[in-house]
Amino acid sequence: MLPALTICPLRDRPEVIAPLAAAFRVEWPDWYGPGGPGDAAADLAAYANPEGALPSGIVALDTSGEPLGAAALKPAWIPEFANLTPWASAGWVRRELRRHGLGALLVRALEAEARRLGHAHVYCATATAITLLEREGWTDHAQTVHDGHDIWIFQRAL
Repeated sequence: MLPALTICPLRDRPEVIAPLAAAFRVEWPDWYGPGGPGDAAADLAAYANPEGALPSGIVALDTSGEPLGAAALKPAWIPEFANLTPWASAGWVRRELRRHGLGALLVRALEAEARRLGHAHVYCATATAITLLEREGWTDHAQTVHDGHDIWIFQRAL
């Protein structure tokens, strides 16, 4: 069961960027860990876009303000799919809360954010969230190989 929580734009809660960056480094060590090419704090700061435009992040917080989950909309993914925008990405849920519905709440919040920004569709590339996206009404759009892994591209009409 999920604790009481609030989902809000990351731009409204920049103080959670540091703990989220630490969680991202643990979750994706090959990308954000030591020697990895990514910078979790910089990515999250970009998702806290004060303009209210893309990229745009959301965060789920418990009543004490601790981050329980996060996700973002990015304008682009890879050149092969440059004509598609925006992309749901950076989905993270605290390990002990996985498979309790928080991922679905974050997906719905991203859909609402994409609508607010005037988009008719939103896309997601995944190898792991297929069941979640299908349950939430997303449809299979394409399949590709990225960095040696099979990736499914899903879309959601808004």
